[in-house]
Amino acid sequence: MTEKVLFDRLDTASGHQVGVITLNAERSLNALDKGMLDSLYERLNEWQEDSKIVCIFLQAAGEKAFCAGGDVRSLSQSVIDGDTSAPAQFFEKEYRLDYLIHTYRKPVICWGNGVIMGGGFGLMAGADFRVVTDTSVMAMPEITIGLYPDVGGSWILNRLPAKIGLFMALTGCRLNPADAMYLGLANRFIDHAFRKKVLESLQAADWSEDHYQVASDVVQYYADNSAGWLPYSKIREHRDLIARMMGKSNLSAIIADLKALETEDSWLEQARNIALTGSALSAVIAYEQLKRSRYDSLKEVFQSELVLSINCVLKGDLQEGVRALLVDKDNQPQWTYSVIEEVTQEKVADMFAPPWGESANPLSNL
Repeated sequence: MTEKVLFDRLDTASGHQVGVITLNAERSLNALDKGMLDSLYERLNEWQEDSKIVCIFLQAAGEKAFCAGGDVRSLSQSVIDGDTSAPAQFFEKEYRLDYLIHTYRKPVICWGNGVIMGGGFGLMAGADFRVVTDTSVMAMPEITIGLYPDVGGSWILNRLPAKIGLFMALTGCRLNPADAMYLGLANRFIDHAFRKKVLESLQAADWSEDHYQVASDVVQYYADNSAGWLPYSKIREHRDLIARMMGKSNLSAIIADLKALETEDSWLEQARNIALTGSALSAVIAYEQLKRSRYDSLKEVFQSELVLSINCVLKGDLQEGVRALLVDKDNQPQWTYSVIEEVTQEKVADMFAPPWGESANPLSNL
């Protein structure tokens, strides 16, 4: 059986090593399952304590995707088969891994080539050097499957300008490399053809001094030779429009503005259509979660997301979204609510209620 995560140690000229991690589930667009999460967490912890390892390089097999998200299809099936503990186990593993990358004590380079969505977004967000390439596509399209932007999305999206984070949550809009750079979701643009040379330069470097500076110098050299490839940013173009729509006083007014939007721009049109056809429950909880977590720390965000994500699987729309988009593929999800006005305050409260009752949050020891 092929390993879904590959680990390698590359020797450097100064006698150190670069730890290379390759997501290796190409057929599923490198979607993360529980086994992959376990392997990643264990090895990253091991390498953090290993004095020979000076830098982490995180990449993926294939040309299509870095990581298209978590393996929600298997997660949903586990619950259908009667394992109601599966969501708690999966999301706790995923969020511990994401938090580890955010707080890692060695430079982490994430090579985000191709599709970067959901769980892939979470892996990349904590890296020191978040590289997008000429084929990168970023999105948080959870509203289409009955989830919401998790994996620290509540923390990340709240820090974007002009309420673009809320727009991303409600519309699942796709970001090209220029969009990602403009928003700071990526901080280096490098032509994918340079990947092998980047690794070779990391090996050739002298790591006897400041490790972060060494990694930065290598990455920046190739970024400086790739700047001409950057495409046009739709987010930058439509920033003022997005800010006006997302700045309305409540979600109903925002959705009304999206519904009334007349545009010949295919990117805006697709974003609007997703907002109007995605899960109304997801729209409500995404809006509420961003509001509730506005001033939370990263640790607090992961704790609140664990509550909400488990509830989305067990008593939200995720199972229906997975059925419609990933299993039967009829693209006709029968959401619990047809419009956001149908979602009651009681349902919202229920979705934010800890599924473990009075017990401590499993992520309280992050």
